Amino acid sequence: MRFRIKEFRSQMVVVMAASIVALIGAMALSTDVGLLYYNWGMLQKAADSAVLAGANALPSNPSDAIATANRFAAQNGVGAAETISTTVAADDMSITIRLTRTVPYLFARVVGLSAGLVTVNATAGLLGVGSVTGMLPVGIDSRTTYTYGQEVSLLTGQYGPGNWGPLALGGSGASNFASNVQNGYSGTISVGQMLTTETGKMVGPTRSSFNARLTAGVNGFPDGTFANHSIDDPRIVTVPIVDFANINGAGAGPGIRGVVAGRDG
Repeated sequence: MRFRIKEFRSQMVVVMAASIVALIGAMALSTDVGLLYYNWGMLQKAADSAVLAGANALPSNPSDAIATANRFAAQNGVGAAETISTTVAADDMSITIRLTRTVPYLFARVVGLSAGLVTVNATAGLLGVGSVTGMLPVGIDSRTTYTYGQEVSLLTGQYGPGNWGPLALGGSGASNFASNVQNGYSGTISVGQMLTTETGKMVGPTRSSFNARLTAGVNGFPDGTFANHSIDDPRIVTVPIVDFANINGAGAGPGIRGVVAGRDG
């Protein structure tokens, strides 16, 4: 009986020793895998923030978009050698960054593995606007050429008989036009939609409503500038690009060809 008990205890020692080795191996593997996953997550966050920042310079300044993306990646702990590529698409509408990092193993070295490699990609770009609310009731001629940062004058030349650019959104008349300038049109405007124009220059309503909007912006966001502003600043406006080519009186009005973000003041 004593011999059998000793033999049983000896077998238990062997089993426990083998189990401990397996447990240590599993712990080592989970530690190294966790380290890889942690670095992947940090790298992916850096890539996402980089392209989102860089996309703000598109489509007008692709070189600045690339420089901004690389700068944001560096600020988020990405080394220069870890940036494989930062590229802007041929149409200047999106930017992509590819990052990689070598992560040293802590425990897998015992089985001959020294490091693992994590690689991430991120892309951010501009999407066309299908419909918009809060539109400024002033059209920009679709034949206007402009670049980023360029000043564009509103309500200047005559587009057709009786038309200088004001739009009758949600109704006509001076008070409706002034309300839409000051607050933005509450309805939705879609690309391709036909609009009715306001005849006449609407000088008085234009001056008073723009002044009210500019004053609200200065009072509510005194530190706002062209380069650094809140999206809620009333001085930030959405302006429709309109095809005025065949306009003739109020009639059926022109059709919207596209929508851009403009800034008044």
